[in-house]
Amino acid sequence: MFSSHRPAPHVWPEARPLHLGDGDVGVVLAHGFTGSVAAIRPWAEALATPDDGWAGARVVAPRLPGHGTSWQDMARTRWWDWYAAVEDAYLHLAAERRQVFVGGLSMGGALALRLAARHKVAGVMLVNPAIASRDLRIAVASRVRWLVPPQKGIASDIAKPHVVEPAYPKFSVRSLGSMTDLWREARAGLRGVEAPVLLMRSPQDHVVDDLSAELIRRDVRDVRVAPLERSYHVATLDHDADLIVAESRRFIASLS
Repeated sequence: MFSSHRPAPHVWPEARPLHLGDGDVGVVLAHGFTGSVAAIRPWAEALATPDDGWAGARVVAPRLPGHGTSWQDMARTRWWDWYAAVEDAYLHLAAERRQVFVGGLSMGGALALRLAARHKVAGVMLVNPAIASRDLRIAVASRVRWLVPPQKGIASDIAKPHVVEPAYPKFSVRSLGSMTDLWREARAGLRGVEAPVLLMRSPQDHVVDDLSAELIRRDVRDVRVAPLERSYHVATLDHDADLIVAESRRFIASLS
């Protein structure tokens, strides 16, 4: 008799969830597609740490299911699994803190926007968010996701020399298709986002084109823009990492 039980996948040490700081304000941060918490760790640590004029926040960064293990493990998850991890983190933090902000990098931005459309968050911080693409190949591949073989990974679009983003070397197109389903959900909720949004975007992003930012600026009522001129897609590990922290702190302080 064979057991159908599958052993729990090994989680990379750098991909484990973060629970940092003890400030009065709560912040939930979400990482991106095929990536891990490692990509947003500097952002999370800086927001959690008290500094000159900054009291520090309580920051939680969940590991999205199927991430930080293997691309095969990720292929067994879907967008609602990823969203549930972010929503659970928010609900736990909202029970402890009067104000909770949510932020995300890339696909994490789509998760943050969906959360903001469904819950009363204090504000939304987005770094190169992905909710759409002008690349028709993504739409076509998503429609035939069960037929297309795994594709090469999209990690480490970083201008800063010698910086590598811990992420998968390849991904299942089933996972890509699930992400585009998430995009559709996030776009449908944009007009329901009542909280102010801080949109931080790199003009030289080689992963996410300008369509996502265009739709967010068109459909969300309160969007504040901060360009990340010196960075590529994974700006949280790039030249503008400090600027992301400064803009995020300023944004949170203006609403707290």
